Amino acid sequence: MEYAIEAQKNYLKENLEIEPLRKFDSTKDELYKFKQAAKGSNISSYLRNNAWSDDCERNTKVFLVRDKTSKQIVFNFSLNCGILYEDFLDDKLKDEEKIVFKKYVEALSRLKECDEKEQNQVNEQLNKAMGDIWEVVEEPDRVSKLMSLAKDKVEILEEKNKEAEDTHDKEHTQAVKETFPAIDIKFLCRNKDYVPQIRLDFKLGVYVFWEIIVPHILEISELVGCKYVYLFAADRTNEDTNINVPMWTPDYDPDEEYEGKSENDVRKLVAYYINELKFENISKYTILKPSFERTCFTLVQEVSKLEENREMIWQSHMLDIEANYQSDLTIAATTDHPSSDQSTSDKD
Repeated sequence: MEYAIEAQKNYLKENLEIEPLRKFDSTKDELYKFKQAAKGSNISSYLRNNAWSDDCERNTKVFLVRDKTSKQIVFNFSLNCGILYEDFLDDKLKDEEKIVFKKYVEALSRLKECDEKEQNQVNEQLNKAMGDIWEVVEEPDRVSKLMSLAKDKVEILEEKNKEAEDTHDKEHTQAVKETFPAIDIKFLCRNKDYVPQIRLDFKLGVYVFWEIIVPHILEISELVGCKYVYLFAADRTNEDTNINVPMWTPDYDPDEEYEGKSENDVRKLVAYYINELKFENISKYTILKPSFERTCFTLVQEVSKLEENREMIWQSHMLDIEANYQSDLTIAATTDHPSSDQSTSDKD
């Protein structure tokens, strides 16, 4: 059964190759033939209208996956430099506390800096922020703890701002506890007109990610620091509401890829990133998210685990094929050799 997966991977290895978007000038015209596999056309529209200039201006680095024989574009994706960071004291906060805590810290900071004319307005802001904390937390001891942490954070920020003033860059910096270099994957999309010449026991995107994108990321990580890789998946749902489609933006609309699909379908797409590409929910650090991806589901994994995860994925697919094969054998044996009860009944 191992040979089946390896044979399929070898076929794709022999037939697919990665290529920078602007390697050939003729590629610009070819982009008009690309049709994104999912419903809609915003990613293909981005390729035609924005990708070339974005790549030229270093806003992103776009890559194409091609069929070596037909030269047909199979996939496209882009890689951006990104960053994760750990904020002061955030590791002591629960997820539901972070927003109200941040507002309270902002109000406390303003209170220390405001003049007499702003006093009433800032007091109102502080009272509202305190009320929001009580509404979310409700437990008096926990509220007291958060308020104490907020005072500590304000003092830390004051120290950091003083350091920034000494270096004359206060207006252009944000003090955080620690930063972590990362790579942001964007515009990952398959050309719906491309069909492999053999049957695959896995999604084509699984191969493209693990055998084309991941080796490229690992090569980059040997040249520059790169601790994480992340992406934003379009999960707009929860158990109580329908899919919320945000405002369309000309550069990228992450919802378009899933437009018209049910809530369960959208959740399956996010599960695909988690189960097949081994991304995880962001839980420990913070990722800077562009406004047009503000409602997307943030997924991340460590670069140091990519090779281990790749081996795990292919092993799981080999086991799946073996299990299906054994199941088919069992069904065939049952059909060819009916049970004794059934044989007796047939004779009767």
